[in-house]
Amino acid sequence: MLVRSEDNALTLMRAKPPAAFKTRSDIARYFGGNTIECLICGRRFKRLHTHLAAKHGMAADDYKKRFGLPWTRGLTSATSLANSGWTDERKAKARKLALTPRRELAPFLKTEAVEHLGVNAQAFGGKFDARVRALAQKGLGIRAIARVLKVAHTTVLERIKRSRKRKPKRRRGKISSPM
Repeated sequence: MLVRSEDNALTLMRAKPPAAFKTRSDIARYFGGNTIECLICGRRFKRLHTHLAAKHGMAADDYKKRFGLPWTRGLTSATSLANSGWTDERKAKARKLALTPRRELAPFLKTEAVEHLGVNAQAFGGKFDARVRALAQKGLGIRAIARVLKVAHTTVLERIKRSRKRKPKRRRGKISSPM
């Protein structure tokens, strides 16, 4: 359908925007080419965020939420991303420095997480944490604790990290007092 926009030019508009992405492969296909398509108007760009702000008055976060795109992925084509200079090391540093609060997962990621949990999914609470700490104090390693508790070693590792973050570190040694 053709629509006359504010700058008096004819613009091709989609009759109906596509629904949210459902799978990881759909997302990979969307970002995979030399350009990325605006799902609102159908035009193609190397980097989409400036177009969204200028032509549609929409923030990148709103666009991602509307179409179920992951928050962690920029609105940039694969080719443009590869040429951007963002190495894995630089990305890791940026993630550590990011002060933005965690956002809701994209719908396809929620579905994947539920599928991977399976029928043996269980919630871990304070009792589980206490068991992990007790086994660690006995000198068992992370993988040994995981075998005893029948969980993944990454679960044990995360619980140990959390318990270390909660407790303030004690200083050892004498504290000198002023004379």
